[in-house]
Amino acid sequence: MAKVGSWAYALGVAILVMSSGMVGYWLAPGEVSGEADRDSYYQVSTYVRLSEGGYRGMISVDRLMEHGDFGIGTVEGIDGEMMVLDGVAYRAGTDLVPVEVPAGTLIPFAMLTYFDEMVSYQLSEGLNYTTFKDRLDDVLQSKLVYAIMIEAEFDSITIRSVPGQHVPYPPLVDVVANQTTLRLENVHGTMIGYYISEGLGEINVPGFHMHFLSRDLSYGGHVLDVEFGGIMVSVDPMITYTVLVTDGVIT
Repeated sequence: MAKVGSWAYALGVAILVMSSGMVGYWLAPGEVSGEADRDSYYQVSTYVRLSEGGYRGMISVDRLMEHGDFGIGTVEGIDGEMMVLDGVAYRAGTDLVPVEVPAGTLIPFAMLTYFDEMVSYQLSEGLNYTTFKDRLDDVLQSKLVYAIMIEAEFDSITIRSVPGQHVPYPPLVDVVANQTTLRLENVHGTMIGYYISEGLGEINVPGFHMHFLSRDLSYGGHVLDVEFGGIMVSVDPMITYTVLVTDGVIT
């Protein structure tokens, strides 16, 4: 556990919590500093806040990117879906076309880490999204957060994005009701996302949350469904997590 204390400290109030075998930090107003831990998962806000209309930005994308090079999220006003790949953050609005997130953009919710493949799984048979999740559920431990990446040619993939919102912000269920969807066929790209264990339900929804970014950067969004044949799934388990909770803005 000494490794945890060496990489981060809070200038605000930090409450150390133990959850499902992982070490977690909840950070009140303040700023995380120190040497980056490549085995740590960093989350901006909680899913409960987001689902209740918490779309006001907490941290600039510039500062967010100090905590990882791989992840997903959204931008202020929940204006589209965000994908972070190879250290670059992209946003796909309702046109489902990814563009690089401008410096200074505020982020209300994000899931981020430094991706270092620790284990891979070869899935050879044809799968849809449901059977894919069932297969991985059987092998992933229930006490960790996993970063998951799939680079492949997908037989088909259905993605979505949502329109930006204005104060007073509506709950997430109302926003999703107006989502834009698109089904792509025979497309190369990367699925980017996370598996959250049941034991971490206080910070996020347990299960899989995946976004997609096409190789040619023509399409991106939240994954609703997918069909593929033989694929290699790259997985990076996280051993610590940090959740940013603040009423201020870190720029």
